[in-house]
Amino acid sequence: MSWHRLVVSGVMVLSAVGCETTQAPRSVAAAPHTEDATARSQKPEVEPAKYAPAKSLLDQPPERVAEANAGRIASIRAVVNNVAILDEEVRDACYPFLLELTKLSPEERAARQVEIFRRELDRLIDRELVLQDMQIKLNKIGGKYYERLKEAAGKEFDKKVRVMKQRTGAKSDDELKDMMRSQGISFEGMKRQSVREFMYIQFLRNYLEPIVENCVGHEAIVEFYKKHPEEFQTQDGVQWQDMFIDAGKYPSREKARQVASELATRARNGEDFAKLAAQYDNGDSAYRNGEGYGHRHGEVRPAEAEPVLFQLTDGQVGPLIETANGFHVIRLMKREVAGKLPFDEKVQTKIRYKLMEDAYMREAKKYVDTLKRKATVEYAKNAQ
Repeated sequence: MSWHRLVVSGVMVLSAVGCETTQAPRSVAAAPHTEDATARSQKPEVEPAKYAPAKSLLDQPPERVAEANAGRIASIRAVVNNVAILDEEVRDACYPFLLELTKLSPEERAARQVEIFRRELDRLIDRELVLQDMQIKLNKIGGKYYERLKEAAGKEFDKKVRVMKQRTGAKSDDELKDMMRSQGISFEGMKRQSVREFMYIQFLRNYLEPIVENCVGHEAIVEFYKKHPEEFQTQDGVQWQDMFIDAGKYPSREKARQVASELATRARNGEDFAKLAAQYDNGDSAYRNGEGYGHRHGEVRPAEAEPVLFQLTDGQVGPLIETANGFHVIRLMKREVAGKLPFDEKVQTKIRYKLMEDAYMREAKKYVDTLKRKATVEYAKNAQ
């Protein structure tokens, strides 16, 4: 049995327990102080001052956070059940989104930066809540599940490192770390985030899977198909193959016609059309594995082929299409008739995936909201 199956089996057992949690474990490293902090308990029925820890991390003096911040003085953006989320973590999460803002005006960029910062901070808080609950749940059934999930996350990160070295030309991990350091990126910080993101996604998916499965039955699929007919409309179209024989490359136009006719016969007799096109085509369809150009009315080229294609049946090789420059051998692969797609297995599978994804998003939000109501979440004032 693979690690994944073991982890999943452990999570499936816990899914019957529900979302009950106990107090999350303490942070493994003390966290630094941020000025002008404010505490916000997620429990609305309890006064924040009564529910918050006697001494918040936001009230502690500055300390070095070696594990999460590579030995530099760090600032806290939020505290989740006494576990700090550092400024560096938020900046790393924002980095790929900030790269997309370079073409905006300074005013637009500033507004989007604030929006991205708040969104990613909230996402990291949600992730931290889930990871804390995950550790509690997996430890209840044996620490081996947590360790195996963490080990798998580490292996996944190792794959990413190999890809990064190939793309950057780095010869070693140390060389890659130097490159990242020159860009202000911490290798250890990136590894920590990658491992935690992998564990978060895997646990959440596996934990919610049995709940989501029960949300999507055949009746729900049928109902969606009936209530959303606009999503299952298709236009008239063709998928086809083309092979062009250029008359200018043969001794006479009649010789080119003869060659095209012979190739059409070979295609009708079952020879692979794409292989014939690769060998004999004088146009550009050979570069598309023999595929013809255009699929809808008005798009097909040459235009002379369009009326013929829409009269053929699937798999049929049509008559030669003569143009000023030569001859086209055409074959219809598949015809799509305008109208509503049938309620077949393909459509049902598509609906099922959509409904399961919708159910997953709903259940994930409910799960995280439940964790938030039981948690103490504090923000640095300048992070809100």
